[in-house]
Amino acid sequence: MVDLSEYRGIFLEELEEQLQLIEDEILRLEQAGETEGGIQQFFRAAHTLKGSSASMGYNKLKEVTHHLEHLLHQMRNGDRHVTQELIQLFFQALDGMRTLQAEIATGDNEITDVSELVHRLSSFGAKGDVRSPAVQHHNRDADPLLLLWFHVRLSPSCEMRLPRLHLIDARLRSLTTVLQMKPELEDKDIDDSGLEAASWMLAPRGDVEEIRQTIASIMDVESITIEQLKEPPLQQDSSNRAEPQGGPEDHELSGTSSSSADKMKSQTIRVRVDRLEKLMNLAGELVIDQTRFGQLHRSFHQKFGADSLTDELGQLSGHLTAITSELQESMIKVRMLPIEQLFNRLPRMVRDLSHSLGKQIELVIEGKETELDRTLIEELGDPLIHLLRNALDHGIETPEIRRAAGKNETGIVRISAAHEDNQIILVIEDDGAGIDTEAIAQSAVNKGILTAEEARYMNEDEALRLIFRPGFSTATEVSDISGRGVGMDIVRNDIERINGIIDIETVKGQGTRFRIKLPLTLAIIRGLLVKAGKETFVIPMSNVAEIIRTAAGEVKTVRGNPVVTVRSQLVPVVWLHDYFHYPRTEELTDSLPLIILGRGEKRIALTVDALVGTQDIVIKSLGSYIGKADGIAGATILGNGKIALIIDTGSIFIQ
Repeated sequence: MVDLSEYRGIFLEELEEQLQLIEDEILRLEQAGETEGGIQQFFRAAHTLKGSSASMGYNKLKEVTHHLEHLLHQMRNGDRHVTQELIQLFFQALDGMRTLQAEIATGDNEITDVSELVHRLSSFGAKGDVRSPAVQHHNRDADPLLLLWFHVRLSPSCEMRLPRLHLIDARLRSLTTVLQMKPELEDKDIDDSGLEAASWMLAPRGDVEEIRQTIASIMDVESITIEQLKEPPLQQDSSNRAEPQGGPEDHELSGTSSSSADKMKSQTIRVRVDRLEKLMNLAGELVIDQTRFGQLHRSFHQKFGADSLTDELGQLSGHLTAITSELQESMIKVRMLPIEQLFNRLPRMVRDLSHSLGKQIELVIEGKETELDRTLIEELGDPLIHLLRNALDHGIETPEIRRAAGKNETGIVRISAAHEDNQIILVIEDDGAGIDTEAIAQSAVNKGILTAEEARYMNEDEALRLIFRPGFSTATEVSDISGRGVGMDIVRNDIERINGIIDIETVKGQGTRFRIKLPLTLAIIRGLLVKAGKETFVIPMSNVAEIIRTAAGEVKTVRGNPVVTVRSQLVPVVWLHDYFHYPRTEELTDSLPLIILGRGEKRIALTVDALVGTQDIVIKSLGSYIGKADGIAGATILGNGKIALIIDTGSIFIQ
C-alpha cells in the first residue's frame, strides 16, 4: 500500500485552488444566475475534490463533495434551479470544507463532525422532481454510440501519480461518459511507483478535441493518444462501465490524435517555498560578495594604478555585477505572485458582511493580475481586510440614508492594484459618508490626546491623520465587524513594517480613499548609506523624498523644536545622533546634509554627518536573540564586510 502522506502538500495546494474556484462560482451563481458553463465549472471542481480526497483517505471531505456533486448534477440536467436557499446551502458546504481543509493542514486529520451538513445536503438533494435513472439511461442510449480509448501518459518527473490519475479520472467523468478504465484506481494492490500511464474507454457526448485539450492542460500530463474502437463492447452494466472486446492493445488504430499541441501548453512546476527562500538568500549573499568585489577592484586601482591585471579585475567585476543583477531580478520575479490570491478572499467577506449589516454593497476589484512578492501578499492580508471592514461598517451608509442623500442605494467599494515607478500602489476607496474631521478632532480632545487649543489650530489634513494614533477611534459602539473599536494605528504599523506608506483622502458625504505604496519585494532594496559619528546606517530609498544641503545657521527653533524651511514649508529636523544617543560631532559651518523623509504628506529632515552613496541592500533579520529594536528594521553586510543597521523610518516619525 502506498503511503500518501508525502503528497499531502500537493493535495492541499490543489484543494485550495478548487475551493477558491467553488467560492467564485457560488458568488457568480448568486449574482448572475445559472449559466451552463458556470454550473459545469462548479460540478468539475466538486467532482475533482471528491476523487482526490478519496484517494488521499479524507472521507469526510469526500462525503461532503459527493452530496454537493449530486445537487450540481441535478442542476446540470435541468432538474433543479438556483434559489437563495440553495445558495445558502452551497456556502454552508463550502465553509464545512474550509474547516476540514484547515484541520488537514494543521494536523492531517478530519476532526469536525459533518454528519449534519451531509444530512442537509442529502435531504435537499432528495427534494424536487428529479428524472428517474431509467429515463436518463434511455436518453443516453438514444445517441449514436462512438467509443474511444483515451490513453494518457504521465511525465517521468510526476511525484504524485495515483492522485494525479484520480484527478484525470474525475475530470474525464465530468466531461463525458467513462465506460471503463485500465488500471482500476480503486485496486488496493496498485503500485503508485509503477503508474506511468492509464487508459479510459469513453462514449463521448461532446467535442473530443475539447476533452483532449482539457486533460492536456492538467499538470504532469506528458502525452495523449486517442483510438477509435471498430466495434462496440458486448455489454454495459448499471455502473456505467463495460467490458470491451479486449484491451487497448487489441484494437487497430482507426484515428490517432497525437499530443503535439501538448508541447505548446505552458510548462510549470510546483516548488516548495523553503527552496525558493534558500535560493533568494543565496542570491542575496552573491549581491553582497559582488559589492565587496567591486570595492576590492577600486582599492587595487588606487594602490597599484592602471595595469593589465587591475583592468582584467575590473572587467570581471563589471561582468559579475551584470550577472548578479540579472540573477537578482530573476529571483525576485520567481517570488512574485498575482495579487489575485489576496483579492480572492474578499468577495465572500463583502457578501456576508453586507447581509449582516443590512446594506447593499458592490465590490469592484481591479488589477488582479498585478504581481507582488509572496511575502508582501501574506503581510497585506490583515491590514487590507481591516480597511475593507471599516469601509463596510463606517463608510457605506444604509440604503435609507443613501436614498435620502440622493445617492444610489447600492454603495460601491473599489479595490485596485497597479505598478507605478517600481512600486505597487494599492487603493481602497468607497463612495460612502466620508470622515468628519471635526468629529475626529473633538474625539481626540475628549480622550486627552489633544488640548482644545491644539485642536483649534489643527488643519483638516492633520485632524484626519489622528485616526492613525494608537487606540484612537470615533466608534460609539464596539463592533466585531470593524475591529472592536480599535483605531487604524494597527493598519499603519502593519504597512510600515513592510516598508510601505499609507495615505488617506476623504470628502464628507462623498467617500474615503486609502492609498498604500509598497516596494515590489522585501528581500533586496535600494538603500542610502549615511554616516553618523563612526557608524554607518542604511535608509531605504523608498522613504527618501529628497536630499538637500543647507547652512547650519538655517536651522531655526520653533517652540523649542529645530525646524528648517524647505520651499516655504517648515520641516522638523532630527539629528540621527540624538535618536540613537550617539554624541554629536561638531556642527559643520558650511552646510548640513539633510535627508527629507516622506510619510504621506508629512516630512522630516534627518541630519547626518555624511552621505556615503546608494547600493542594493540585502536585508538580514536581527534574529530572535536580539529581537525587535526601536528604530531598527534589520541589518545588512556592506562591501567591506562590516555590518550596517537599517533604519526604521516610521519610528522616527512617531518619536
